[in-house]
Amino acid sequence: MLSDRWCLADKENCGVRNNRCSICEKASDFVFIYEGEEFIIWSWKGDYMNLGAGAETGIYQVKDGEFDEYGNYIMENGEYSYLYAEVNREYSVDMTLELYHDSNGDGIFSDDEQLYKHEPDELQWWITGFDPLVQNVKAEDLQAVTTIDFSSFGENKDIMLDSFRKYNAGEVEWDIPEKDSGSYIVTLTW
Repeated sequence: MLSDRWCLADKENCGVRNNRCSICEKASDFVFIYEGEEFIIWSWKGDYMNLGAGAETGIYQVKDGEFDEYGNYIMENGEYSYLYAEVNREYSVDMTLELYHDSNGDGIFSDDEQLYKHEPDELQWWITGFDPLVQNVKAEDLQAVTTIDFSSFGENKDIMLDSFRKYNAGEVEWDIPEKDSGSYIVTLTW
């Protein structure tokens, strides 16, 4: 485990990391459970001050509480709280990240509006990218596309993907492969 811990302060405005704030305008979170451990996939996009237009997605292990049936986070003492999670590199996976900017405002994100495509060769617990030439953007003018390859979980890939499918089926942002399709790659487009 790394000592890097996250809490989600206000997912519509800002992610807080070690009490440092980014100017990320939008965040999404998706939960799944594996062997009694709760995990969350957080994704952010927006204007990252001097870094410019950016996006990031990470897989975190939830600590000190659980989710209720409505997706609200409850601490061990029963009180609702900001979510608290830790990085666990043991659960690193193949991930990719693309970011598009709708520069003409037509609501269509085309290849010529792609700001970057990041396809690292190493396993990731967190993937991020920025374009410093594109400043002061609104999150709704950006489209982030993240892929997560659950086959990276090895012999646990089916169990992990089944859990992710169970907790996130019907989320319009996710393209989740059908069970027994042979594909383990989920895609978040938002």
